[in-house]
Amino acid sequence: MKHLDDEQLSLMALGEPALTPAEADHLAFCGVCSGTLAALERTVRAATVDPAAVELATPGPRNWAAIHQALGLSPDQAEDPLSRHTTADSTAADSTTAAAGSATPVTPPTPLRPRAEGTAAGSGAARSGAAGSAGAVGPTGSGSPRSPRTGAGARRWVAMAAAAGIVVGAAAVWAGYNVLGQGPQAGPSPSPTAPQPVVIAQAPLQPLASYTSTGKALVEKLPDGSRQLVVQLSDGQISGFREVWVISPDLSKLVSLGVLDGEPGVFALPAGLDLADYPIVDVSNEPFDGNPAHSSDSIARGELTAEN
Repeated sequence: MKHLDDEQLSLMALGEPALTPAEADHLAFCGVCSGTLAALERTVRAATVDPAAVELATPGPRNWAAIHQALGLSPDQAEDPLSRHTTADSTAADSTTAAAGSATPVTPPTPLRPRAEGTAAGSGAARSGAAGSAGAVGPTGSGSPRSPRTGAGARRWVAMAAAAGIVVGAAAVWAGYNVLGQGPQAGPSPSPTAPQPVVIAQAPLQPLASYTSTGKALVEKLPDGSRQLVVQLSDGQISGFREVWVISPDLSKLVSLGVLDGEPGVFALPAGLDLADYPIVDVSNEPFDGNPAHSSDSIARGELTAEN
């Protein structure tokens, strides 16, 4: 079934049942039509609210300051637009008052009262007479009463006009954004740069025995005070897997940091590990034998030197 037309949805928003059972079922399950009806109902409610009964709060200058900072506007737009408008309106009002002098105020027109509905024949005749004396005539000039369909058309026009007003208001907001240079074409505000690790020591890695892989090892201090060892080593033919160690100068003590499986490898250094006692970085070729000890088959090795 096709979507409901605007006239049907407008009548529904005005409280008039204008749907067949099949159309009502379609409305219950169609997100497009139900969303349009909800928007029209909000429009009708907004159009029928008495503005005199609504008290709007004027935002303070701090609101504009927060908006100005969040959008990253230029310094020449730092002044609150509402304060500029308030000053301009006050100046215009003073000028108008001075120019008007003692002009007589205009009395607003008395609002029309709704027509009373009657059921007796005499009441109908009285209404016909009143309509004739007021000059209310039908389309042929004979004084025939207006058709109910015309009233429904007028109500539809009111709902559609109110909806058009909302569209115009949205267009005005869009234009305001573009005037300020903050439309869709504006880019995001730059984010602050995160602290970067600092290199505190490094070592070139040279190949041993029959290997040809070379690389380097860096010790980095992170912003939170912890340290990490970053190992970069070129590929080479090995029979097992690569494991990273730090070793004492006399090669009598060693600590395993983990498997080098990637480029580069990043390994957290234990907080209590003194690199002055373990300055040698070693990458070994380890067989898949389940033995956690060093295989005594080193691929590359280098000694850390502290950065000045």
